[in-house]
Amino acid sequence: MYIIISLFFTYAMGVISYEFGFFSYMFIAVFALLFFNSYCTKKYIFNIVIITFLILSFINCYYNSISKLAQYIDENIEITAKIKDKNISESSYSSYNASIISINDTILPDDENTIIYIDKKYDVKGNSIIKAKANVADINISKNRLLFNYKNYLRSKKISAVVFAEGNITTIKENYSYLNNISSNFKNYAERTFYNSLSDSNADIILSILLGNVDYLDENFYDNVKTMGLAHIFAVSGTHIVLLYGFLLTVLKYCNLNRRLRLIITWIIIWFYGFLIGFPISVMRTLVMFTLLFGAEIFYRKYSSLNAIGLAALILTIYNPFWIFDAGFLLSFSTALSIIVCNKYILKNVQTKNTIIRLIYLYLFLMLFTLPVIAYFFNYVPVMGIVYNMLLLPIFTVLMIYGFILLIFNGTISFLLIVPFRIFDYLLYSLRYAVSFTEKFGFNGFTIQTMSISLIVFFYIMIIFVIYVYNNNNSPIKKSGIYTLIVMYIVTFMTPSNNFLYINVADAGQGLFTHVKYKDTDLIIDCGSSNNRNFGQYTVLPYFIKRGVNQIDGVFISHWDSDHYSGLNDLLNSKIKVSNIFAPIASDEINKDISILNNGMSYRIDDKLNIDILWPEKDITADKTNNTSLVMLINYNNKKILFTGDIEKEVENIIINDIPDIDILLVPHHGSSTSSSDEFVYKSNPEIAVFSYGKNKYGIPNKEVIERYKNEKSLILSTYNHGEINFVLKGDKIYYNTYMSTKSESYYELYFLGFTTKLTAFCILLIYIFKYKGEVYELQNYF
Repeated sequence: MYIIISLFFTYAMGVISYEFGFFSYMFIAVFALLFFNSYCTKKYIFNIVIITFLILSFINCYYNSISKLAQYIDENIEITAKIKDKNISESSYSSYNASIISINDTILPDDENTIIYIDKKYDVKGNSIIKAKANVADINISKNRLLFNYKNYLRSKKISAVVFAEGNITTIKENYSYLNNISSNFKNYAERTFYNSLSDSNADIILSILLGNVDYLDENFYDNVKTMGLAHIFAVSGTHIVLLYGFLLTVLKYCNLNRRLRLIITWIIIWFYGFLIGFPISVMRTLVMFTLLFGAEIFYRKYSSLNAIGLAALILTIYNPFWIFDAGFLLSFSTALSIIVCNKYILKNVQTKNTIIRLIYLYLFLMLFTLPVIAYFFNYVPVMGIVYNMLLLPIFTVLMIYGFILLIFNGTISFLLIVPFRIFDYLLYSLRYAVSFTEKFGFNGFTIQTMSISLIVFFYIMIIFVIYVYNNNNSPIKKSGIYTLIVMYIVTFMTPSNNFLYINVADAGQGLFTHVKYKDTDLIIDCGSSNNRNFGQYTVLPYFIKRGVNQIDGVFISHWDSDHYSGLNDLLNSKIKVSNIFAPIASDEINKDISILNNGMSYRIDDKLNIDILWPEKDITADKTNNTSLVMLINYNNKKILFTGDIEKEVENIIINDIPDIDILLVPHHGSSTSSSDEFVYKSNPEIAVFSYGKNKYGIPNKEVIERYKNEKSLILSTYNHGEINFVLKGDKIYYNTYMSTKSESYYELYFLGFTTKLTAFCILLIYIFKYKGEVYELQNYF
């Protein structure tokens, strides 16, 4: 029945398996399953189509991963580029959306999308073709699990590298594209209209609503909007298209046009509007679905909303398969799917005809259905959004339609619109006040940690089962299903904490940020970066929020250099509670009591875990701040982990006799030549040497230092090459895994052990419940 849904599901699984490196296994499994199905059912054509779409996913992913520009990373080249439009930016460079058409005078077979950064002293116009010398830069990303990945975001725009123009810019041609010129002129006309007639702050609001670009908005204002659950209003979405669609049909109805003609005119206008604002993903999804709806209406064919949403997803991901991982794509389609499911299976059984109550049902189900997507990307659930949407959505509808009308007529009768613009300005001021007023409320929503894959699967199984029971109340498997879900939840998510020690060395760029977790204790050892701006806001806080950590028992700052503590103040000013801060000396950099540590002290957690302080001496004064660094030896089940801060050779020589053989060493001073002397490396003899560093101009890490550790047969891991590094210490074994998927040989033992333990517990508990509740017959009768 839902053939398109089946095709998209197969295609999506192919894209996901390609991205995570198990496509060959996926292909073999699907091929074997379809071969067996063909043998049993003799349905060859459908199975051939399914396997064709699986192959298509691989070909499409491979094709979209090819980048000519990325082959010139860190090189100077000469480019010819089409400048599409200018981005809103407050940096010293102007950034432009562009496509490269030639490199070093060699024409590319296909234009390649990029972002070009140009010094603001050069006046480069949109919709022009330029020639310039440029340096190609890789996309700088923070390689940490669960955190926002800028590289993946740009890949959804088919961008693999960015370009910094150097020297003179030569404009070869202006207004190279008639279509781009129309879109650019519309944007410029909209900006002139509203900036000349409204206050700047109010113009920003209506431009964001109509053009779908939140970069117009003040950051604090937009944060409030997201807290209220109204962000979809300011980034043109399906809501805008639905409102525009309804408004146009109503207006055209009064023109005495027949329904078919009204639909055609409306279809043309909303597609033209989508073109003018650049076809955002959510708008493309809605336009494709409306196109299918119009086709069904015009040609009198049955319309299937589920097949329509499947076809829309398939069309978009064939154009760019990596949209499957885009937040906008997932949120847009999950929202649309939740509305379809709610209308089809929930609201049809709701007895009341009260519109407000039905809207509450719809909004609650929408929030529930999209919860995994919201938890993964945003970690905030705007509970009060249901109230704000019901109160303010009608106002936004009026503002959007009012804004369109003013925009349309301003070019012809602007002299008559002075009073309407003044009224519009007051309406927008009222909206700003309403948004700002919500800041005073004690509760608008709550933060939520990112869901694991197992929890997401359980979550949607639960929703499907609840919907099934809701529509089939007398089903024979009702009680059995409920018991199964309860047991699955207990076994999977309510197991007691284990005795493993987790050490996570995050990618901090040029710096160090380490999270140590043991049972219910969470510790931080340094949290700073010298080349990641707003490191606390964009790395440290999201890191813990996404993992559901709301209390830090201790923060150890090795010394007061920014690359070791720059994220601390944001952490202290957040809702995450920090119980203690430890450091070798006091500092005026933070407004919180600091416990001073020196050699001979210990931080004991239990009989298995203890932290010994090896350096510095009490009341130390040193010519170099680096040599005041805390040196901490973690002892866990006879395993030794050494944190050294930025100590240099002088301190290494002092503490060398206190250092045993080390299992995991956080290499001193990020691998600088001033540290890791031959004697220190030989004495510590680390099994694993971890280098935490980013792109820098200091020559870190030093090649000779790396060779010293290699000569001692140490395994070399670095945050620069491997991204976030995760260690799990269980008993006398050390397991490791990295962001770039470098794993210890025995790492899968952890998965196998966890899976078999929970599966055994699940089976035993389920059998016990069915045996003593007398429900076994239900399963037998059903199967």
